[in-house]
Amino acid sequence: MASKSSLKAFREKVALIQMELRDRIESESAGLDASPEAVQSRRAQVFDPVTGFRFFVNTYFPHHVKHAATSELHEYLYDRLPQVVASPDSENEVIAAPRGEAKTTLGQQLFDLWCVVRELKKFIIIAFDTTEQAAESLEVIKAELEFNAGLSLDFPEACGQGRVWRIGCILTATGIKIEAAGQGKSLRGRKHGAHRPDLVHLDDLENDENVVTPKQRDKLEKWLNSTVLPLGGAGMKLDIIYVGSILHYDSVLSRTMKNPSWNARRFQAIPAWPENMDLWDEWEELLRTKGKAAAKAYYRRREKAMLRGARVSWAARPLLELMLIRVRVGTRAFDAEYQNDPVNGENAIFHECIHFWDELEPDVIYFGACDPSLGKQNRKGNDPSALLIGGWHRIKKVLKVKVADIRIRRPKKIITDTIKLQKEYGCVAWAFESVQFQDFLREILIEESLKAGIPVPARAVIPPPTKPGALSPCSRLWRTSAFCWRPG
Repeated sequence: MASKSSLKAFREKVALIQMELRDRIESESAGLDASPEAVQSRRAQVFDPVTGFRFFVNTYFPHHVKHAATSELHEYLYDRLPQVVASPDSENEVIAAPRGEAKTTLGQQLFDLWCVVRELKKFIIIAFDTTEQAAESLEVIKAELEFNAGLSLDFPEACGQGRVWRIGCILTATGIKIEAAGQGKSLRGRKHGAHRPDLVHLDDLENDENVVTPKQRDKLEKWLNSTVLPLGGAGMKLDIIYVGSILHYDSVLSRTMKNPSWNARRFQAIPAWPENMDLWDEWEELLRTKGKAAAKAYYRRREKAMLRGARVSWAARPLLELMLIRVRVGTRAFDAEYQNDPVNGENAIFHECIHFWDELEPDVIYFGACDPSLGKQNRKGNDPSALLIGGWHRIKKVLKVKVADIRIRRPKKIITDTIKLQKEYGCVAWAFESVQFQDFLREILIEESLKAGIPVPARAVIPPPTKPGALSPCSRLWRTSAFCWRPG
């Protein structure tokens, strides 16, 4: 239980937030035409089930909308969130969003206000990593309902304080309950009169500490599945909107993104990286060793080349700004919080070097590779074997992977599948992992292929003792696009 001093400090913090919000709202939210005709026109546009949310945000919240440009995330939220509440069925929406793109402001606070003025929901729950964070987010909603002059002008019935108006829980003037909660908290049996929760926001449930261990991740996932998902009444519509950044490759957000019962979307601050990353490496070295002025001059001279091929998700945050953030926070944090790709860090062997081919030229030379997975570490026989076919283009010096057939096979099946691939592609050579029994299997493969009239030129390959040792030399080829995978 929190101490009295910490509760007092939190209340003082909330009071300060309220004061700052009030000053900002009152200074920027006025200026709308107050004629009855104008009010009615704006109300009608807000109530449009398709475009109303976008109009609502742009009309009443200039203090939140600081840029004319919208990001890919913003466009998705404007389109998708109205669909969620309009659907007759319960919707589970999960979104991996880049840090700093107003995912909470737009996707939770302003959307909840739209639901309030339209009376689309009866009981809304806002859940963050901590109850305090959720309560602070609720303060934004409270401040808008109390002090936003434009909102009060057009929706007087929804604005002002309701009969419950405290830190962490409110009952709006129209009787809609909004409650703040922290992840892991007990929410069982929550009711508002006859109503159970019909909209739940899950926002950044994980942090750098609780995402680290499998035990903590499992605990949070259990809370999500056993506490949050059953919150709605039997046969009643419950919409859940889960938004956050993927802090770990096995985070609960990452797991949920892979769950087919959720509608999942992932956004990145840099959807397409620049073609000339070498220039950015040189720029970063200058920034670290000679300072901002030298790096800025370097960028100005090579701006066009440094931007070529790049695409950012939000024009309000250009590539240079994002690359500065990347240098400041480090590649690992940037990949997680801005790219939602935490495995794509500086410690990953194949960091930023996975490439895909669009077209396979007809004049390639095919090579094969086989990892039979029959070593002494595979005592249970449940490790998959891998058969790969790659087409090598002699002029372009590129190997394009055509086949990657990975599955559990018995030795006899490995032999028949290899011969079948040799018949189809006519590989000039096969690399065959040949440790202990594997080399005996290679010899049998050669004999059986000769009997079948489809000789397999299988050459013995002894890999390094560790997987990183085997993979690291390949990463240099992959980084130069000499290795390309088949898309999909």
